[in-house]
Amino acid sequence: MFSFFRKGHAPAKPTIPHSDNLTRPEGKPGTVGKPAATKATAGARPTAQSSAKPVAEPRVEAAPAVPEPPAMPQQPAANGIQVHEMELQLAPEIEEAAMLYANGLTGEATAALHRYILDHPESRDPQPWYLLFDLYEITGQRQPFEELAVDFAVRLERSPPTWRRALPAESGKNAPKHPTFAFGPDLSPQDKARLDHFHLECAAAETVALDFRKTPVPGDDGYARTMLDSLTRVVGMGKEVRLTGGEAFVVRLNASRSVGQLTEATWLLLLMMLQLLGKADEFDEVALEYAIRFEMSPPSYTPPKHIASEPEEPADSEPEPSDHTFPLHGVLGSGSSEAFKRLAAFAAPLNAVEIDLSQVSRVDFAVVGLLMDTVMSMTQAGKRVAFRGGNGMVNLFLQMVGVSQFATIQHEVRK
Repeated sequence: MFSFFRKGHAPAKPTIPHSDNLTRPEGKPGTVGKPAATKATAGARPTAQSSAKPVAEPRVEAAPAVPEPPAMPQQPAANGIQVHEMELQLAPEIEEAAMLYANGLTGEATAALHRYILDHPESRDPQPWYLLFDLYEITGQRQPFEELAVDFAVRLERSPPTWRRALPAESGKNAPKHPTFAFGPDLSPQDKARLDHFHLECAAAETVALDFRKTPVPGDDGYARTMLDSLTRVVGMGKEVRLTGGEAFVVRLNASRSVGQLTEATWLLLLMMLQLLGKADEFDEVALEYAIRFEMSPPSYTPPKHIASEPEEPADSEPEPSDHTFPLHGVLGSGSSEAFKRLAAFAAPLNAVEIDLSQVSRVDFAVVGLLMDTVMSMTQAGKRVAFRGGNGMVNLFLQMVGVSQFATIQHEVRK
């Protein structure tokens, strides 16, 4: 089917400068709180009194001690939230876990954290434990969570965190349960990278989804051929394919066909969509017009396998922004480009914007470029950007890819 169109590190960790910038008194480098050493005491010119009694040592008044500089005040915690920058000195297993989870490999990430805890029985660092608690909550594993809490209390001799309810975005109807790619108005370099990542995800998934709700008729022949090639590859894998907004996309393509605005590539794209939607009669009609127009044999109709058309979801299903806070939800991945466009538009008139990640379960590695571009654009425009509410795995990944160089990341203190 359409075989003749078938083709064929993490960035450096940011160094966060030390916040203490203490002014040292003159003297030896690195000496704080001591006056500068001089030779005045040993070689001072004797006074008249001292020359009369050369055997007596002259009395020299000691210079007053320079007081120690006051300690830098710490920012008080508010509502269990502390704002601070972490110096990223992570164990390899923890870095591995963060990257595995960012690529959707939750089981492998859990195993990496377990391996670190077992291999370091003397460690009192709670970070890998808290990351594991987060993974159990995200995946709804209450029993392993409670067992880990007992081990945590025994090993670290402190109270373990309590179970919190699972994220609604993970269990709700809007949760991404399979690899999804949304075709937008065009294909940017970031979109091309996301599309490549989507095809890699498809290889290990039973079901894949394609979203055409925001897809206009491609004005660029190259974009149309990219879409056609992607559809052919996905169908050729034998996966179950779910189409969202496919019916409306076909209507738009047919409208352009009726006024003679389809290129050869968009004609073939229309035929592919009709085939995927199981519209055999309409496929035959369009195929005949294609043969007459281009004097070429059209592709033959092949009944679709494992194709399901999904209705469009209501636009108000997502959390609404308010004041200076913009909420994101679910998995931030290949289908999140529209959410970041809305974020940029929301932030445009503001001096400061707070991005609420409390309903975000995971940030996919495929969206790093788009995320960084969005944050950098806002900070270059003079805006203060802060992320709050993210779980431990999300916050750690944001720091690993360098987001903390441009925005504040608020870390929740679990209780």
